[in-house]
Amino acid sequence: MTSLYPNDWMAYLGVFTVFVRVLGFFMLVPGFSHKTIPVNIRILLCLSLSLAFYPIVKSSVGAIPGTWGGIVILVLKESGVGLLMGFICYITYEAIHLAAQIVGYQMGFGTAGLIDPQNQSNESLLVPLHSWLALLVLFTTDMHHHLLKLFLMSYVATQKLQIESFSNIETFNLVVNVSGNLFALAIQMGAPFTLMILSCNLVMGVLSRLMPQLNVMLLSFPVTILLGFCGLYLLAPEILDFMSNLLQEMGQNCILLLRTF
Repeated sequence: MTSLYPNDWMAYLGVFTVFVRVLGFFMLVPGFSHKTIPVNIRILLCLSLSLAFYPIVKSSVGAIPGTWGGIVILVLKESGVGLLMGFICYITYEAIHLAAQIVGYQMGFGTAGLIDPQNQSNESLLVPLHSWLALLVLFTTDMHHHLLKLFLMSYVATQKLQIESFSNIETFNLVVNVSGNLFALAIQMGAPFTLMILSCNLVMGVLSRLMPQLNVMLLSFPVTILLGFCGLYLLAPEILDFMSNLLQEMGQNCILLLRTF
């Protein structure tokens, strides 16, 4: 036991630094940061993982500063790394929510929304469906274990990390590129539904010219909703494959982030 954990309570500051990075990571990473998980459970999970990770990353943690100022800077660095990794994962994962929002508005669900407890906002009915599907893909493809492995790798990549490294232009460009790619990925996922709904609206416009007595406004809502659900049924395998590839890209973005430090 003494070979894994120190006997001196002051020496547990190393475990605390691991806990700070884990806590920052779990605040934003998909799956573990879901608002439906009680805060006490999340903190207990972070503490348990910190105790489990410490013997593995003990050699990479480095010496703990002897001054309070050095400890504060160390905590800021550890929490910054965890938050940046979680933010990169969160932005990539958020493309699924944005795509579902686009598809929902195209289907006519713009006026019928739900209050999302995760983001505390009004959103389309399809967003919770896509969110739970993405979480199922995340856990069934073992991507959550891959993210934990990347978290352990971060200690090797940040052994010589300084507080000035967070102002690195490469890190800033990576965050900007991932944030900008969010919209491109969402449009790619929602493009088939957008084309289908536009074709439906075009047909409805032609019918309104051919039969002026037809109430196109009342007819278009059920037709677009029916076409949307048919499209979801037919494109379900492709949507799941797209989510799987997107989650793999999430891990690749984390690796690129670690290389910028």
